[in-house]
Amino acid sequence: MRAKGWLPTALALVFAGGAAQASTFLAMTQEELVAASAAVVDARVVQVKSFWNRERTAILTEAVVRVDETIVGEAPAFVKVRTFGGTVGRLRLDAPGFPTFERGQRLLLFLYAEPADGSVRVQGYRMGEYRIETGADGVEVAAPMADAGMRLLRRDGQEAAPPKAMALDAFKAGLREIGERQGRRVP
Repeated sequence: MRAKGWLPTALALVFAGGAAQASTFLAMTQEELVAASAAVVDARVVQVKSFWNRERTAILTEAVVRVDETIVGEAPAFVKVRTFGGTVGRLRLDAPGFPTFERGQRLLLFLYAEPADGSVRVQGYRMGEYRIETGADGVEVAAPMADAGMRLLRRDGQEAAPPKAMALDAFKAGLREIGERQGRRVP
């Protein structure tokens, strides 16, 4: 499942929600995220830039990430990842459920190329974005970025449980196993 037509969907979610606090997204399993991604990477954000789209109807953000490790698939050493929302001058566009980036962040990202314009995006909106943190015990953890701004539904329409944080090594091992089962390149 690709996030096709993301701009019209985003605009509909932003404007239709009015005062609503959460946007609704179809929940994706790890298997679905891996299958729909060109690569799953452990990366660090080195640059963030927001700008108006060509039509000046939306603010977009591009983050340059340095790929430190490719877990599944193939990725170059640096990737420019685009998302909806950001700040230009004094105008800020918040897009609940869409990835956000800060310089210096270490992230685990599920990436794909948008067919419409070739830009690289995070698969599954924030479901494909995990912040890598070191716990008090010194163990690295992959913390999901899916947050209160996202309402996740299963295909049957029922509320889906939000993803949980897990030990980074175990998470990567699980993703590699999924990739191998799917016949994907696993470095």
